[in-house]
This record gives sequence, C-alpha cells and structure tokens, in this order.
Amino acid sequence: MNEAITITPAGREDAASISSVLAANRDDLGLFQESSTAVLRALGDFLVARNEAGKIVGCAGVHRDLPELAEVYAVAVTPRCQGQGIGQQLLQACQQRARADGFRHVWLATVKPGYFSRHGFQPICRWKLPAPVLLRKLRQTIQQPVGRWLPALFGRHTFMWKTLGTAPTSDSGTEAKGNSA
Repeated sequence: MNEAITITPAGREDAASISSVLAANRDDLGLFQESSTAVLRALGDFLVARNEAGKIVGCAGVHRDLPELAEVYAVAVTPRCQGQGIGQQLLQACQQRARADGFRHVWLATVKPGYFSRHGFQPICRWKLPAPVLLRKLRQTIQQPVGRWLPALFGRHTFMWKTLGTAPTSDSGTEAKGNSA
C-alpha cells in the first residue's frame, strides 16, 4: 500500500475515529480500549495518523505524568494498515512531542517489548515508576473490561523507559510526514 501518512494532533472530531482504531485492535490484550467519551477527556494527549484520503489509520497518546515524565500509550494502527511503518512514525512523533514539551523521559507498558526495544526503550521494573503514576495506571486498568485486568496486573505487560535527547532545533512541532515503509 505504502501511502503517504501525516501525523497531526487530534481534534475534537477525531475522538470516534481514535476509539474505532483501538476497537479494531481489541484482540491485542496489551492495548487498553477507550470510548469516544474517554478519548475526548484526554484529547490533548493524542496524535493521529491520516492516510492520503484524510482517514485516520492510527493513533498514539503522550500523557504528562510528572514534569519530566510522560507515558506513551495507545499506539495503534488499523489492522489493514499494519506493517507499513505507521506505528513507528507515531512513536517518533510522540517522542518529538514529549521532547518539545520538556519531558526528559517517557515510559510505556506493553506486551510487545521486542518492538519497543528496537526504538530505544529499555525494560524496567514497574515499581521504579513513581507511586502516583502506578495508581493512575491501576485506575485505568480497572476501568477496562474484566478480562483485561489479570493480564495487565499480573505480568503480561513489560514496563519500558526511554531517556529522550534534546529537541531538534529545526522541528518544533509534532507534525510528521513521510511514506510508510
């Protein structure tokens, strides 16, 4: 397929599409499901990947936990568009946004540590995260369908961390364009 993909901050009109991308990946137990209403509450966190026709084919969020620490979450691509580098573009855009917003570190929880380690994330013990971060994540977990609780709470997730370099001086925004690979 290899369409040109544009990564932009999500707008209010994108909430239902973000929720749909997450729902299209509901078989991935590592990916939390969010309703359109929940997405709207956290809309400022989200970036979306649009194809040439303007349709949203992926999403990712960057959530401020502490002044220097943010979570990268909800990195998802519609199944028919997976394997084209869109997830990588979203992950890079999340890191650019985090740097631009002054974060020194990003973290995530995943059932796919191999993928994220290829992008510089290192496994950490979940208990190294600050208590308020872990409590927020616990609240999110119990808002998920019951079938997702055990995998999230008891070991299927690998917690990962990355220290960010300085923000590039030539790119101050989060918009990224490129061809999927």
